[in-house]
Amino acid sequence: MPYEVIHTSYGLARLAEAEAAGVAVNLTHVAVGDGAGQPVPPAQPQTQLVRERYRTTINQVGRDPEDPQRYFVEVIIPVDVGGFVMREVGIYDDQGGLFVVGDMPDAHKPVQADGAFGDTTLRIEFVVSNANLITLQLDPNTAVATRQWVSNTITVGAMIPGGTTGQVLRKLSNADGDTEWADPSTANVVVDMLEERQLLAEAQTAVTWSTVTTRGLAIYIDGLRLTKGPGADEWSEDPADFDTTSILGQSYPAGTEIVGVQNDPTGTLSFPLVRDLNLADVPDKALGRNNLGVFSKAETRQMAPAGMVAYFCQLAAPTGWLKANGAEVSRTAYGDLFAAVGTTYGAGNGFDTFNLPDLRGEFIRGLDDGRGVDAGRGLGSTQSDQNKEHAHSASAGSAGSHSHSFSYAATQYSGAPGAATGNGFTNRQLGSSTGSAGAHTHAVTIENSGGNEARPRNVALLPCIKY
Repeated sequence: MPYEVIHTSYGLARLAEAEAAGVAVNLTHVAVGDGAGQPVPPAQPQTQLVRERYRTTINQVGRDPEDPQRYFVEVIIPVDVGGFVMREVGIYDDQGGLFVVGDMPDAHKPVQADGAFGDTTLRIEFVVSNANLITLQLDPNTAVATRQWVSNTITVGAMIPGGTTGQVLRKLSNADGDTEWADPSTANVVVDMLEERQLLAEAQTAVTWSTVTTRGLAIYIDGLRLTKGPGADEWSEDPADFDTTSILGQSYPAGTEIVGVQNDPTGTLSFPLVRDLNLADVPDKALGRNNLGVFSKAETRQMAPAGMVAYFCQLAAPTGWLKANGAEVSRTAYGDLFAAVGTTYGAGNGFDTFNLPDLRGEFIRGLDDGRGVDAGRGLGSTQSDQNKEHAHSASAGSAGSHSHSFSYAATQYSGAPGAATGNGFTNRQLGSSTGSAGAHTHAVTIENSGGNEARPRNVALLPCIKY
């Protein structure tokens, strides 16, 4: 992917004004941004970066000795600034306008928490048609020296007077300035880290360093440290150029950022765990789990394997469980459960779904599995409700041979009409009886009772199946 630095429409207008008026454009600041998380090719209409993350004054300027119209501007992003990816850069003039804008390969500016950190030097080059129109302003109070310049220029012998040949300066106490020159065999030496960044080309595996050496070197690719060794994701020294050239175990895409950190505390250590491997490099995982008192995925599957049915005192299925309600679910999303139950309870749409068992409102009966108590049943088959065939006996007590008496009132005529009895009728009580019925029985009718199903006393819980 090509990267470029261009003049903005504002910058071109300022150049035209400067050409007409004969007054130089004064460039004062540089800003970097992260493009709001996206690549941001520069565009002339831009008036600001997509998302600015840091702005500082220009630290160093210069011209190309072979092309006086080509400038470079250098800024230092200090060690305590970072935690973002640099994707865009802009140069501003003394009126606050965006004069030049450009994009750059994604470069993470680390901080101490990232494991690789330090000052970052950023250099931007651009071309003008008339070099006399450009003035680059430096603030001597904010200029920052690079680590390379300091390491090559500033020495103890040049800064602190006294001492003799072979002696070193050491601290006597934590107080400022409390030092002494002493023999190096008794000195406590503190070594600063040096950092160098480069961009890899297509198919490049040999990296020649100009600031750092391979001694005590830690190499980071896109923020991830490479271990030292012969592997594809490792690095080693070049036998022909041991100190200054590293050989990568594989090539990386063009534009990939490589960072060499010399005297990194982890540079000479073969650490047991690499962060981006997410514990995949633990030598003995079983022993590690045993020491931590935790179970593996396979062990937890044995405790509650896919297809296990359980009942819960709640309305929602717990994590890792589904309601056993006959629903149609994905064979892919619930692959372990499909491997356990298949299409026993329904084939879903026939190719990428299947059905769960529907246990709502059901009593569970153990599979006969060859015993013969409930023969002929298959796994997951259902039975309708019924009662076992049986008979009820009933009888009525025998009354033996008996009869029933009854009586009635009758009117009998007596005497002649008009006699002293009045109207000639008198009342007489007459008696009668039935004949014997002999020994016999009476039929008994038994009435129905109960509800619409046979059931024991029970409680309703939510049936769920493990997936």
